Amino acid sequence: MSADRRGTQENNAHGNARQYIAQHGNVIVPEAPEEAGHRAKHRRWVRYGLAGILAGAAVVTYFVIRIEGHSKESNDLARQGPELKSDLVASQVSAYIKGGVEGESYDATQENPVRTKATNIHGPHIDITLGNIANGASLVTKASITFNRLQSLEPCAATGGEVVVSANYQFKIPEDQQPVPPAKPFTLTKTISYEVSANKHDRLMLTVGLPEIPDGNSPWLGVVDVSLEHDGGQQLKIGPIALVDTGANSEFYPDGDTWVIPAKPAEGCIEKNLQLVSEVLKTPNVVVAKEVAALDRALRNFKEAPVGQPADGKTSPPRPGPTKNPPAGQPAQDGPPAPAPVDTNVYTLPNGL
Repeated sequence: MSADRRGTQENNAHGNARQYIAQHGNVIVPEAPEEAGHRAKHRRWVRYGLAGILAGAAVVTYFVIRIEGHSKESNDLARQGPELKSDLVASQVSAYIKGGVEGESYDATQENPVRTKATNIHGPHIDITLGNIANGASLVTKASITFNRLQSLEPCAATGGEVVVSANYQFKIPEDQQPVPPAKPFTLTKTISYEVSANKHDRLMLTVGLPEIPDGNSPWLGVVDVSLEHDGGQQLKIGPIALVDTGANSEFYPDGDTWVIPAKPAEGCIEKNLQLVSEVLKTPNVVVAKEVAALDRALRNFKEAPVGQPADGKTSPPRPGPTKNPPAGQPAQDGPPAPAPVDTNVYTLPNGL
């Protein structure tokens, strides 16, 4: 006997189970609502986790790039070192007559004179203390001396002879710019290579004068400016500076801190020289060589008491000339000392232009 199919269908129709039949006959049993909610929540957390991982990876990548950049900059600085700069200044300037200039002496009356070497010619020196308080060395590549004024003093006595002294000054006054009559402004330039170390002071010595000094020449008086080119074209201006030289007149010349003046000078000589020196000393901000200051004092004292030189009754010292018994011109001892530390090695330019 066969089963009653109707009963089964009724059970299915009235029971708890539900049956869905797809178009192709597949049976799909849907999830319960609780299970669907758990699955959606799980998918959201997966998405949040992936987003967090991507954001973390981006942050890590950013900091890695920054660290590598800083590391490269540090390595570049380590290879190149810190930026070095110089700061060149003139911390002290003085001028005076000093020996040590080389040259020759000869008899100008002879056609082929015998030249005698001279090693202690006295003449004007410009003494510059350069300071470079910085972390980089400073290189001076050019030095220039500009004569704003150059004129011979009145000799006050006529003297002369056959001897001519040839002096190897670093800066030589050219023949077309002789002190008599007063020369027009001109500039002498010399290429050099002089380094001032970082955080240090050094001295630079310049000498200037006539290349030929005939016997009987009166001293000249000048006002100059010095310019030093350094570190790629920068200019350091120094001056004005008042200078005087020894000349080669046996009756009128500097002698240490004073001057020898003829007991009976030529008429108007004292007044003309005093006027010239006074004009030079009126130059604004001028640095005065000790011999120029001494000449001003000597001329004023002579004018006040013209009884002959020297005033103390002693005999005048023998004539100096540039080479014979030269005046003892030295750096002024009463001036301020050079800043420390100062290199004791004074740099002197090679002779000749």
